[in-house]
Amino acid sequence: MDKVFIENFNNIISYISPRIQIYLKNINDSTIMKIQEIRIRSNRPVVIVTNSGSWFLNKSGKLSLIFSPNCIVASESEIFESINKMCRYSMHSHYEDLLNGYITLPNGSRVGITGTAVYDKNNVKGIKDIDGINIRIPRQIQGVSEPLFDSILKNRPLSLLIVGPPSSGKTTMLKDLMFQFSSGRIGKYYKICVVDERKEIVTSKRDISSIGPNTDVLYGFPKSQGISMAVRTLSPDIIICDEVDSDEIDAIIDVMNTGVNFILSVHAGNYQELKEKRFYKKILKNKCLNYFVILKGSNNPCEISEIIKINGDINENNIDFNNFNIEHFNSFELYKKNQDAYKSC
Repeated sequence: MDKVFIENFNNIISYISPRIQIYLKNINDSTIMKIQEIRIRSNRPVVIVTNSGSWFLNKSGKLSLIFSPNCIVASESEIFESINKMCRYSMHSHYEDLLNGYITLPNGSRVGITGTAVYDKNNVKGIKDIDGINIRIPRQIQGVSEPLFDSILKNRPLSLLIVGPPSSGKTTMLKDLMFQFSSGRIGKYYKICVVDERKEIVTSKRDISSIGPNTDVLYGFPKSQGISMAVRTLSPDIIICDEVDSDEIDAIIDVMNTGVNFILSVHAGNYQELKEKRFYKKILKNKCLNYFVILKGSNNPCEISEIIKINGDINENNIDFNNFNIEHFNSFELYKKNQDAYKSC
């Protein structure tokens, strides 16, 4: 896993302007394994974000908590060069993504951008003067969903909403659940459909050791449209989506009586913040999901704080995971162990 992650990191930084690449390549492997984001801003220092906070990159490839003249500062031209490379030298073809404030790299890494909105009457029609990029480093940490299988997913899939703030491991958890259900984790190779609007969950549809042998992917479709299409044409057992909003919850409610389970994620710092979401009461009223899975946060990525059962109202007999010991295992080993089963299908 370390080797794969480092190769992925090196692939990501290949899109960054050459001078900054040189310094990023000097970072040692043990530090690379901790990196969550790379923030590059025009005429400001390059910042590396780990689960312990924000660090400045200096000219030796080391990270420092203190900004000094030895830190790497990006230029305006380096920001433009990096964005151009990320768009494969065709920014026009990435117009819609840029308008939404991001670019998705081929490996699934999302790059957020900052700049100035261009208005046509009251509508934003473009973005100019891009002066910053934030590169999120995607992970597939195998086995992080094991606590869910040990507690609530022992016998069958259920509909879950993974809840956590940015960088808490929501997408990583979705990836592992996708693989485990598709790979016979609980005795059946469930049909999975991933509606991956921004190409963040599935980086390669050809990598069976990553997505499992029974997974379909709908790339680029708006989630509400993709959910409807999946139910009509792919007969999935489970549909997986990242970062849902109120419109997508409406689409789920529309198809909730078809026997399909949903595994979704949403941004919220904790359960109290989730209750402020517009769709929270819809979930309770329509009973379209079975559990809320609350993650601890960016300091403890993928660690579960609690699991809350949904019964139309909240059952307070929740599962507390504060002292739960997460045992990681190698999903690829599971895949190899089941080779004979795959061949006999």
